[in-house]
Amino acid sequence: MAGFPRHAVTGVLSWLMRQHTTTKHAEFRCAATLISAHWELEPLNPRSSYSTSTAFNRPGVLSDVLCRPQNAFWRHASANAASDQRRGIQSECLYIHHTGGYGRHSDAVPIGFAYALERHEQDIGFFRPIATSKSARGEVISRVLELKDDNPADTIAFHQSEAFEYLATNRSDELLEKILQAYEKYKRQHKFVLIEGTSFGEVNERVDVDALNARICSMLGAPAIFAINCARLTTPSGESGPAKLAPRQVPNVEKEFQEHLVAASRLSQAAFAKENVEVVAALAHRVPGDLVNTRVQGAMRQQLGEAGLLYAGAIPDDDYINAATVVDVQQALGAEILYGGQSPPQMNTEVTQYVVATLNLQELLTYFPKHLEPTKGAVVITNAGRPDVILAMQALQKTAKLANCAALVLTGGGEPSKEIDLVLRSHKQEDSLPVLLARLPTFDTAAKLYGLEGRILPSSDRKIERAKHLFDSNIDFGPVVKALLKDQPTKLNPKLFVYNLYKKAAKDKQRIVLPEGTEPRIILAAAEALRRGLCHPILLGPEEEILTQAKQLRVDLSEATIIDPASSPDLEKYVDLVVQQRKHKGMTPEQAHQQLTQDVNVFGTAMVKAGDASGMVSGAIHTTANTVRPALQIIKMDPGIPVVSSVFFMCLPDKVLVYGDCAINTNPNADELASIAMASADSAKAFGLEPRVAMLSYATGDSNQGPAIQKVIDATRIAQQQRPELAIEGPLQYDAAVNPQTAKTKLKGRASKVAGQANVLIFPDLNTGNNTYKAVQQSTGALAIGPMLQGLRKPVNDLSRGCTVADVVTTICLTSIQAQARASESGQAPQ
Repeated sequence: MAGFPRHAVTGVLSWLMRQHTTTKHAEFRCAATLISAHWELEPLNPRSSYSTSTAFNRPGVLSDVLCRPQNAFWRHASANAASDQRRGIQSECLYIHHTGGYGRHSDAVPIGFAYALERHEQDIGFFRPIATSKSARGEVISRVLELKDDNPADTIAFHQSEAFEYLATNRSDELLEKILQAYEKYKRQHKFVLIEGTSFGEVNERVDVDALNARICSMLGAPAIFAINCARLTTPSGESGPAKLAPRQVPNVEKEFQEHLVAASRLSQAAFAKENVEVVAALAHRVPGDLVNTRVQGAMRQQLGEAGLLYAGAIPDDDYINAATVVDVQQALGAEILYGGQSPPQMNTEVTQYVVATLNLQELLTYFPKHLEPTKGAVVITNAGRPDVILAMQALQKTAKLANCAALVLTGGGEPSKEIDLVLRSHKQEDSLPVLLARLPTFDTAAKLYGLEGRILPSSDRKIERAKHLFDSNIDFGPVVKALLKDQPTKLNPKLFVYNLYKKAAKDKQRIVLPEGTEPRIILAAAEALRRGLCHPILLGPEEEILTQAKQLRVDLSEATIIDPASSPDLEKYVDLVVQQRKHKGMTPEQAHQQLTQDVNVFGTAMVKAGDASGMVSGAIHTTANTVRPALQIIKMDPGIPVVSSVFFMCLPDKVLVYGDCAINTNPNADELASIAMASADSAKAFGLEPRVAMLSYATGDSNQGPAIQKVIDATRIAQQQRPELAIEGPLQYDAAVNPQTAKTKLKGRASKVAGQANVLIFPDLNTGNNTYKAVQQSTGALAIGPMLQGLRKPVNDLSRGCTVADVVTTICLTSIQAQARASESGQAPQ
């Protein structure tokens, strides 16, 4: 058997194992075991499928190399592996095939799939059988999937230049065998592997890429997705770089789009059908925006459906993703960074325009406001002998409303004078404008930057988020999940829970006031919420200060509302409101005016009370007391609720639990504890969880006695009486609440709707609750979302002073969803 390719033997093993499972004949198991031992292969799953037949039928220099006749042994292996493939889609992997081999600038496709898949399976790897040498895609997907422990070398079998050598020298069998070996080694590390096929078509038309990918895909036993690149529909023939023509300028672009999709799909479909590969769906990307509409997409769905192919949708071509960044400019020119450029936001600023500064300074400053948007980034190209331009561009960084310069390129190779160098180095380099030194003359520098198209790099946070958003908004991922994960119900995990938060918040955008508007984390979170369409953010603080910070942080707040409390036209209205709410405490208009202008939390709370904002998020630089006190005084508690309390959503790897109260009430009595339990159950239900409430104690049932246990017993009884429809039980110990086996033992077989399956856990006091949530968070790496306050008439939520930007964004979503629920209860129209 030494003369047979390793992957052919793998196909025979698949057939032998299937015969063993269907006929129970021991000789098949024996044969499989002997072959496995001889070839040093892993034991095979009887349901695994491998195919090694070829489908290289496009004329070309290499077709005879790739399509050489197979011997009987190989054909037998292929036929049986193909039969096994038809038994059903495997759910351990997915193969992205770029039809025709055109995968250049298709980053949004694997990013989108990685992001969508990890909501259903937490342990996902990313593998490329043949990778482009200069591509950063592997690092990008590793960041999306947080593959910190993966060795980058293990995620790639070959680079394109290496693979072509094998193909050109009649060693295709050896190439496939080494790909299989690399894949088998890598897949042991993950439960699911996303595989991206090769894009040879862009570098060598002599390779039949559809057939090559089909052969690799079949050998790896993977179902396939077709990704069809439509960039050519908006780029003139033969011209590289970003789209230069608007869709409406291309004659019959709609017809061309449909013909392109059908032709690309059929060519790939034929190749993959010959290899008996199951094709889950097809999608288009880099599609002209005018064609991403219901009518055109419906027609495509029908046409491809008639060909037996599910059409999942189209990702539109996007200027934001295509835009070059400062780092792209620097690398394209081979430029040296003289000043600035020390922070990722600086180097990842999107470049929207190039300006050659040949005018005198006054004319240049007059030109900028008329032709450049303040929130967009321009690269200014000038000679190093223009100190006036150099200093003026640096000064622009300190103003909010003038044009935004992304970088300054000095041409000709000459550096600034010693005097200018001294001035520039006096600036903080992390806040300084990136200044690049190019060796080419001005004209040649500008010419080299023409048509420069950006890439998505591991540091391109905003582009990565944009790609996720475009995929989610335009691709119907449901059928893919159904095919890949059949018979495997999706468990609620942290990524899926956060995704659902974002999705629910975006469905009915609320007006959320952020009192700490000058804090950088709040500015970044507001910009992120705007980009994702999660809410209408309202930032409090001096407008000039906020916009200047946003400019320096390279984020766009043009769609946000910014209010300076001291100059707000609604100030007197809020003075009257605060006086009305606090008159029983002797509040005067003068005192109310002072509080509203000096305490942003009081102003934000008044906005929520007046209905000018749906909810408030604060606490990044304020204490919990400073955030909650104005809410209690002005918004007040719900009628009949004895205490305001809080919950954390504890996102464990395979489930989400609700913990209450871990942040507010030190030692609640029985009535208060019952109230916390009922409010926590309602919170769980509002966020898609069917509440099963466990009242926790150090004893289960009647196994012990004492005042602390009696409080929990009384609280359980009160909650059951007031809300008989809720599943509430107690007292329960933590293990009996969440572990079915422990519950069965400690309840002595008694049936329970809660014990062993609780998802809402109510702690008897703050000491227990706060320490437990932190212990679980630190020991397991669980994501703790919260605290979310409950019991107020309108939503106000408190941040930790150590919060991250992501924490702020999720808290904004929590607050928005609370506001939606309040509006639904009161019958109000959406904000």
